[in-house]
Amino acid sequence: MADWSVDVDEAKNRLYIELVGSHDPEMAKESAEAVKAGAEQLDPGFEVISDISEFVPGDQEAARYIEEGKRAVRENGAAAAVRVLGEGSATGQMHFERVGEDEEEYAVAVADTVEQAEKLLDKRAASQ
Repeated sequence: MADWSVDVDEAKNRLYIELVGSHDPEMAKESAEAVKAGAEQLDPGFEVISDISEFVPGDQEAARYIEEGKRAVRENGAAAAVRVLGEGSATGQMHFERVGEDEEEYAVAVADTVEQAEKLLDKRAASQ
């Protein structure tokens, strides 16, 4: 089953994205619009956690919306991102990383869990 969620934590200045399953173009467009809206709510220098541990690649049109989401994150001033890869689809993870990689002008790390991603970003924030 395909699904997605986008949550904003204004206190931490952090955007949480979860992509599950294979997204058709309509679902990919909806999630990209939600990512853009979420990014616009945060201050420049915000951080992103993208849980793609259960993501499965869709078609090229859906991939275009992933690229738009990454562009919105960059244009709204993301400073860092962590991708949660877990034990999910290696193909989905490679696809997500490859699509729109030119849009990413912020530091990108990987983690096995959302909790680990939060710790990485908390450590980053404490060192600045």
